[in-house]
Amino acid sequence: MDEERTTRWRVEADHGVCIGTGICAGVAPQRFQVVDGRSVPPAGELEPDEDVLDAVESCPVEALRVRDAVTGAVLDLS
Repeated sequence: MDEERTTRWRVEADHGVCIGTGICAGVAPQRFQVVDGRSVPPAGELEPDEDVLDAVESCPVEALRVRDAVTGAVLDLS
């Protein structure tokens, strides 16, 4: 019997690119915060979440990435 694997994500913010607009926190306030002018995504692994995708896609400078927690591959959001 094959075991189903549930996809888990990790979200990253590139603080060298982030300009602190807070759009991510506005789109998904339960997941993102702005601290000291930079986005702080959820720590650790999380279940796939449409609000997280919306926030990542809303970043005007593309400072946010979602990775598969197991493989480390960046999700293609295009």
